[in-house]
Amino acid sequence: MSTRFDFADAFWFRIPLRSLVIGVSVFGLLSLYPALGNGTSSDHQRAIFGLAVLAAFVVSGTVFSVAINDSFVEIDDSMLRIRFEAFFGADVPLAWVVGVEMIEPHPRWRYRFGLATNFVDRISCSHGGALVAITLSQPVMTRLWPRYLPVTSYWVAVRDHETFIAQLRRIVAINHPTAATQSELARAA
Repeated sequence: MSTRFDFADAFWFRIPLRSLVIGVSVFGLLSLYPALGNGTSSDHQRAIFGLAVLAAFVVSGTVFSVAINDSFVEIDDSMLRIRFEAFFGADVPLAWVVGVEMIEPHPRWRYRFGLATNFVDRISCSHGGALVAITLSQPVMTRLWPRYLPVTSYWVAVRDHETFIAQLRRIVAINHPTAATQSELARAA
């Protein structure tokens, strides 16, 4: 049985994106209306081109909004699957997960919204919310266009991060009892 965790809401981005798309659409239509109604044939051609550009902008805003909703982390019997928009997807064997920690204090803002990487061994993906660090025992080759990175640490921000952490810690305790004990001692100190 698999458990799916959606990324934390990107409310901070959805409202400005919708406002921008609606504002540009209204402005574009009001600007093009006189050329369509009272213009010459060359005005009509330019207005049709303007409508095509406006339609392309609205479509790209809609696609971007849909991509934000298509981000999740899934845990099944043997794999941890991370999908973040169109940027990357990773399938990690659960046996390779050796550590799960909440990142405190919260990292700088550049890790909080969107995709960030150090281009060496870590990928951070978030739409906002608390970040959870997942540490692996060996690297997973992850395609982060146009490169492949040997990733050993993922930082993710899911909605129900407490349940996510608890579930992954149970798996780490089963697969790596000594790593789980060391992690508990480090948290207690």
